[in-house]
Amino acid sequence: MKNLGIGIVFLIAGLFLLWHNETTVLDRELKLEQAQSVILETQKKMPENETVDPVETQDLRSTTVFNWGFRIAGWVILFLGLATLFKPLVVLVEKIPLLSNFVGRGITVFALLSSLSLTLILMSAVWMVARPVFGAVLLLIGVIPLFVLYRSGKRARLKQSLKQA
Repeated sequence: MKNLGIGIVFLIAGLFLLWHNETTVLDRELKLEQAQSVILETQKKMPENETVDPVETQDLRSTTVFNWGFRIAGWVILFLGLATLFKPLVVLVEKIPLLSNFVGRGITVFALLSSLSLTLILMSAVWMVARPVFGAVLLLIGVIPLFVLYRSGKRARLKQSLKQA
């Protein structure tokens, strides 16, 4: 039962970390676009011999590595949360050697694909506001792991029904 609480805490922490990071990136992106539009307007109004220095984008570029670190950390935390949440299933079948190994690997694959999908869907939800096409692409990529999980489960049920027939 302790694993369930830890898994839920990890899930909430991972989702919060991803959401907070993406909204921060989105705010920064929107501010950069506004600043660039103001610079373009002022350059059109000014004489040609005067120039306006562009917005310091070096600071914004240096934070992209930091933001990707937060995205990866959020994904890892989600993965660990899902793996921990389903750990009691492995404990239930632990006494059966072959089955426990199979269930353990299945839960790991499920947690991996589900956490990847959750991460991409959450990122797409935030990016739909500023860049709908980018958000839609992220959403589509995020749904693919769920589709793979669904198809593999459907294929396993079909094989099981064929064996019983």
